[in-house]
Parts: sequence; C-alpha cells; structure tokens
Amino acid sequence: MPFRNLALLGIDVGYSHSRATTGLAWSIGGDCDVARTHTDWERRHRHIPASAKFAVIAIDGPLTPPDAPDDLDRLCERLFTRGAFQKRCKPGLSQHGHGRALRKAAAETAAQVSHLSDATTIGKAVIPGTTIIEAFPNAFLGVLLADERFAMSKAPKRKKFDWLYDHAVEAGVFETLLGFLGWKNECLLRKVAIERDHEKRAAWVCLLTAGCAAVGKSEIIGDEAGGWIWLPPAELWTGWARQGLAESRAAVSARSSHAPA
Repeated sequence: MPFRNLALLGIDVGYSHSRATTGLAWSIGGDCDVARTHTDWERRHRHIPASAKFAVIAIDGPLTPPDAPDDLDRLCERLFTRGAFQKRCKPGLSQHGHGRALRKAAAETAAQVSHLSDATTIGKAVIPGTTIIEAFPNAFLGVLLADERFAMSKAPKRKKFDWLYDHAVEAGVFETLLGFLGWKNECLLRKVAIERDHEKRAAWVCLLTAGCAAVGKSEIIGDEAGGWIWLPPAELWTGWARQGLAESRAAVSARSSHAPA
C-alpha cells in the first residue's frame, strides 16, 4: 500500500505520572508531526489527529500476550543481551525492576489507543484484533549502524539512544531507510534529522517502525509466548548485527536443547 494512503502512529511510552515523558509521532499521507506529553489519555489524545484510524501503531514498550505472567523471560529481549548487542543496543529485561513498570505502562498505552487501530489485524500482533506492534528504538538504530561507528567512541549508558540517533543522522541512515521503503516524505525526513528532544526522537523511530511493518518489510524477532520486536528490514542490517543475531539464536537454541526436560 502506498504511504500516501497510510496513517501511522509511533509512541514512546514513558511512565512518569508527573513529567511529560511520552513522545507521540504521527504520519498521515504527506503530513506528520510529533509532540511530547504525559501518560494520561486526556492529554495524549490532544496530539493525535481527531478521528484518525491508523494502519499500524508502534509502541516503545514491552508488549506481552494477555495471558503472559509478569515474570516471563522474553526470548525477543534475551536475543539482544548477548555478544555485540550487549554493549551496543541491549534492552532492559522487562520481567523485573523498572522493566515491570514499563510493561504495565506499555499495556496501558496499548489499551488507550486500541480504538485507533485499523480494523485489519496485523500478523504477529500480540493484542488481538489490533495493528499494534512493539518497537525497540535502540536496536532499530543500532542494527543499521556500521561496526566502525561503534569503534569511534563509546556512548554513556544513560545517553545511549541519543548517541545512536546522532550517528544515524550523520550516517544517512534515515534517508537510506525511507528510500528502501519507498516512503517519499521530505517533511518527515527533515523533522527527523533536526530533532533534539529525547522523547520526540524515540517517537519518530517508533513511527519508522510502524512504516516498515505497514509495507511488510520488517524483521520480526521473538515468539508467540513472549511477543515480538519489530525491526528494520533484514536487507539493511549491517554485518555485525546479522552475525550477532545468528550467534544469539544459536546460543539460545543450544541452551534450550541442554535444558532438563
């Protein structure tokens, strides 16, 4: 489906009840915008075009199946805690600590926006009857950056995402991605390139995640039990990322085969 006919929404969840830690980015045809807001629906919905129905909604937060236990150890997260991913774009495991709070916030966000989802269910959506998917901005950007980028300098742990984003802009990652997807939107590309706000940046990457999914060009990582993370097309992954994922999958498979029955 051409992007001019698509409505897409990206949400960086955030879970502070007092600060504006939610990022919302949308694209409808050639128009797009981004905002930073709070967790409650009363304030969130003000930044979303009225009456819009979105072909895909991508949320930066762990989305698990409705019957998944709170302490579920998710495969899609474990695969990115090994090898090169560990220092480059590792997720926080969501079965304990702050991860559980983020799971709760992601579930609440999905419930808030489920009525905005297009009637057509997307494959591998863990929330029945929706086109809501899980984004992971750090890995989304990380797998598109060449090995040499990571050798240049090390990013402070607390500023990892912004470091990845800055390098993605510098390396022309966004232009390459939109070109591969056939997403001709100069407004979007310009706004993404100049964005400096952390939450808004994350929302833009969630929007790009939704765009990949909408045209069937995502690499989808995970399983039915724990849910799926949606990432850029495998064709655009750099060598270290492809190798790292293959090694992680092999390690997890070997561990499972040796586990007691």
